[in-house]
Amino acid sequence: MKKKDFINIEILETVLDYIIEEIKNNVKNHFIYDEETDYLIELNRFEKSNIILSKYYETNFDNTNLVDVFINIVYESLRKPYYKIDDLDEFYINETIDNFGNSDESLIFNNGIFSWYEFSNWENNHKDQIKTIIQNLLFSNINSQSHHFKDIDLNVYKAIITNHELAKSLNWRNFEKLIAKILEKFEYEVELQKGTKDGGVDVIAIKKNTPFGDERYLIQAKRWNNKVGVEPVRSLIWAQNEYKVTKSCLVTTSTFTKGAWDLAHKNKWQIELKDYEKLIEWIEIASRKH
Repeated sequence: MKKKDFINIEILETVLDYIIEEIKNNVKNHFIYDEETDYLIELNRFEKSNIILSKYYETNFDNTNLVDVFINIVYESLRKPYYKIDDLDEFYINETIDNFGNSDESLIFNNGIFSWYEFSNWENNHKDQIKTIIQNLLFSNINSQSHHFKDIDLNVYKAIITNHELAKSLNWRNFEKLIAKILEKFEYEVELQKGTKDGGVDVIAIKKNTPFGDERYLIQAKRWNNKVGVEPVRSLIWAQNEYKVTKSCLVTTSTFTKGAWDLAHKNKWQIELKDYEKLIEWIEIASRKH
């Protein structure tokens, strides 16, 4: 995947973040907002993100206004299809909203008051906000395709080894920089992507001229206090398949749920999980390299 694709996809994900927050706020104004509701909305967000990305790769960007192109990608992706959930919590795609019934899930996802459908209507009052988000992000990235990181002194490694809790105190961006520096110590060519605060691919690591040819890895860093569940692993599996890389890795300052480990094990040739204990092992190895 080209570097510009990462920036463009980040722009689309930022727009989706805005939309999901608006939907959550509207749901809270109309219903009791609980963990199940949050889970359903986040799961639906994951599905919509995949549709948007597929639409992105189908789009011709030649001689077009990027702002309008991005808006069209988002609106067309959210207009169809509608989602229906069966008794086993499986999502099915329908081309129409007919015969959906009155379930909470259908109301959240498909009700015109605060659903995705609201954001597929060019006449709604979110158009200007979405356009501003896209314009600002495009402007800030005009001359920047990737974002390099400052050198991290070996004393940082040693301090973390002495006091493991220091790794958890790093902010999310510095944690991504730490992961990038560790991989550089492991003799990978590293690209640290523009920070998205818990979204998208954080680091690209490349190793050239191996016995099997060039290898490319995607890394996502999660500086979380709570356990990392199944959804981030699913998202990374999807990214692994979409970007056609050698392997992908999810690194966290926390631990993983049993469901996350089980899913990773089923995809062990594509996905690697590194919890806090393994992260410290990485740091210890990196600190010994000069």
